[in-house]
Amino acid sequence: MGKTRYIHAHYEPRISPDRENYDILDWSDAASQEARFKALADNVPLAGRALLDVGCGLGDLLIYLERRGLPVEYTGVDIVEKMVQAARDQHPEARFVHADLFADDPFGDERFDVVFCSGIFNLDLGNNRQFLPAALARLVEFARGHLVFNLLHGRAHARHEHCVYYDPDEVISQLRHLAGDVRVVDDYLHNDFTVICRLDVAPPANQ
Repeated sequence: MGKTRYIHAHYEPRISPDRENYDILDWSDAASQEARFKALADNVPLAGRALLDVGCGLGDLLIYLERRGLPVEYTGVDIVEKMVQAARDQHPEARFVHADLFADDPFGDERFDVVFCSGIFNLDLGNNRQFLPAALARLVEFARGHLVFNLLHGRAHARHEHCVYYDPDEVISQLRHLAGDVRVVDDYLHNDFTVICRLDVAPPANQ
């Protein structure tokens, strides 16, 4: 099964009005999902910024930011068309785009102050560690300020067979040539960490 088909096969059957949004997106609970959103909102200036939510799912990040009183120019993009349609149904006022950013070019010359990805690298597709550096380089192309993403932490005690877990130091080493300032936030959940890349600072010349 192709990787795109596998993603669809994993998520599409979960889309149901009888399931909570966090469960549809395969998070353990709403609190852990929001902890990841909080790691973004507490560490990157968002108010008044153009934000691209990659792997937006049902638009839960938008709900969280509105609840916190953080107005953003929000765009959500997801590879699963049924997920995008469900997001549009729940948030008809918001902008949601169905596209595979790693294969398509849905935004032309449009760039965003902040590009955020929550959970898109968690599902084991068989080549996650090889794909991650190329994926991050692609995401940087859409950002003019910050790229922020989270990953499952290698220190996690309880692991799911369908997920991939990462070492923060290895991930940081893959970003040195892309961003001048890279830092990790890993104090919000035991099994997760967030990487914050500031892109308006040039990488060191020797990188």
